Amino acid sequence: MSLQGFYQTGYVTHDLERAIDLVDHGFGLSDFSHFDVELLLRTPAGEKTACLRVGTAWAGSLQIELIQPLSGYVGTYAAGLPADTDDATPRFHHVAVRRECDDQMRRDITSLGLPVVFETDGAGIFSALVDARQRLGHYLEFVSASSQGWEMLGWPK
Repeated sequence: MSLQGFYQTGYVTHDLERAIDLVDHGFGLSDFSHFDVELLLRTPAGEKTACLRVGTAWAGSLQIELIQPLSGYVGTYAAGLPADTDDATPRFHHVAVRRECDDQMRRDITSLGLPVVFETDGAGIFSALVDARQRLGHYLEFVSASSQGWEMLGWPK
């Protein structure tokens, strides 16, 4: 396992639009794309659904992801939020690494021996969130995708 392929820093927030306003200027980011998504998650406790509001922007080859948990199985995200729901300041949540294929991703996850929080897939993108907090202090997301999936994510050319 390696952190090679690091491409994303993920943050959680109570309010996506306000968080975008906070980070949108002075950091050399591309314009944010944002969308609401309902994910079907495969968890150790069975299938769950999470509804999220997500915004992404790029600074060169680094993607910044802002996540506002809305409903469903969102405890992994909500746990990192401040008690003050008016505080929209983004809070660090995870880093993501790119893998070229699902098999490589699964081998890397297995080699870590860390718990998988969930897996999800759709639109040519497969991802798994691993609880690496005991070793890294944060979550670690593994992502593999088809060429169309990476294009949809805005992967720099």
